[in-house]
Amino acid sequence: MPTPVFMPKFEMTQEAGQIVAWLKHEGDPVEKGEPLLQVETDKAILEVEAPATGTLAGVTGRPGQVIPIATPIAYILKPGETLGTPLQAAGAAEPSLSAAPGASEAAIGSEGRPARVTPLAARLAQAEGVDLQGISGTGPGGRITRSDVESAIAPAKGGEKEDGKVRAAPAARRLARELGVDLHTVAATGPEGRIQPEDVARAAKAQEAAGREGLVAPQPAAEGASAGHPAAPQAAAGVPVRRLVPLTNIRRTIAERMAASVREAPQFTVTVDADMGRALAIIEDLKAAASDGGPKVTLTALLVKACAWGLRQHPEVNASFQGDAIVEWDEVNVGVATAVDQGLIVPVVRRADELGLRAIAAQLAALTARAREGRARLEDLQGGTFTVSNLGMFGIDRFTAILNPPQAAILAVGRVAKRAQVGDDDRVEVRPIASLALTADHRALDGATAARFLATVQRALEHPGLLLA
Repeated sequence: MPTPVFMPKFEMTQEAGQIVAWLKHEGDPVEKGEPLLQVETDKAILEVEAPATGTLAGVTGRPGQVIPIATPIAYILKPGETLGTPLQAAGAAEPSLSAAPGASEAAIGSEGRPARVTPLAARLAQAEGVDLQGISGTGPGGRITRSDVESAIAPAKGGEKEDGKVRAAPAARRLARELGVDLHTVAATGPEGRIQPEDVARAAKAQEAAGREGLVAPQPAAEGASAGHPAAPQAAAGVPVRRLVPLTNIRRTIAERMAASVREAPQFTVTVDADMGRALAIIEDLKAAASDGGPKVTLTALLVKACAWGLRQHPEVNASFQGDAIVEWDEVNVGVATAVDQGLIVPVVRRADELGLRAIAAQLAALTARAREGRARLEDLQGGTFTVSNLGMFGIDRFTAILNPPQAAILAVGRVAKRAQVGDDDRVEVRPIASLALTADHRALDGATAARFLATVQRALEHPGLLLA
């Protein structure tokens, strides 16, 4: 039987994924584990690997299309297999967190005849207390799917109260809130007139097109519209709209997380200047030693090492404020804020305190390359306990970063620039100086604690030989 390629579920809260690009095309030979396509989630653009070896066929998902998880988007054929009516009739089970793609369907009794239900639909029905005998399956061969169960759940939960008689999948409702789309204006293509996420995406594109044509008159508020998610651009003294830029999943997540960070965490910042003379000398020495093709040690790698060293000495900074407790982590995992086309992501160097500069540099190179090429793995972005944001390469002298929740602190680093410094003997020298600004969550850290940690990082950068001890 042909092997289905499903829209995967990378995260517990994920309901849909947006196809960015196919790396393989219809009719291409593929190997199991080989990247097939790129999918954008709330956190990053991730690769989906081939679940089997064979020929790619039946590609239905298009770039830019938002597709619910567990939906087949392509198939992989073994030699001699074809895609035809028998395959469509047979169907394939929807995957769940505990059921791998291709799991067998569950058989239940219904009106004296056997019925079929996908494992995900069966689990959802059990969790919500829905009687499957009262549901008519809309899947291939009368199979009961997750959408059928969700349709039965909505009236029972009073789900129609939000928007009158509009019927929409939960993922479609969420997407509509995020894109500022009024569900009353969306044409439904799902079973029994049910709005699907792709219907919402099409409506959002139509709304964007209207904006490009200069239609700037105020519109009725959409479902869930607020100051943060307006339904339409507000007219400004008759000024036409140049364009509407729909939020990507990554940009939307950045907006939500940063707004929550400022709203929920009382933040304060302490700053200090660091003399980077010795640090630059060590980096130059290591660059020369890496001419044989080894990893290139950068200033960011040294910053990661210095912060990891400081976090081991000040474990109270390697922490998170969570409800009625402060959690101090036993691993030092330093995230590095990285700019990508879609926005900003934070790849994580795990156990950075246990790594040398070369190892950190090698990990950073691999992490940033995957992130910028859209090949990031979910594990690349998880588990961070502290973040470094370095804008020195953009010529920024100093700035203040916003906390990356749930972390208790983040270090902002400006460029290394020549500045006049007064020494202990009152002599003025020109030295390479960088500004360091530590932003901390005042619920977890006090000013003195943050100051001591920042002084430790400053000392490590001014005397980098300490990192070799």
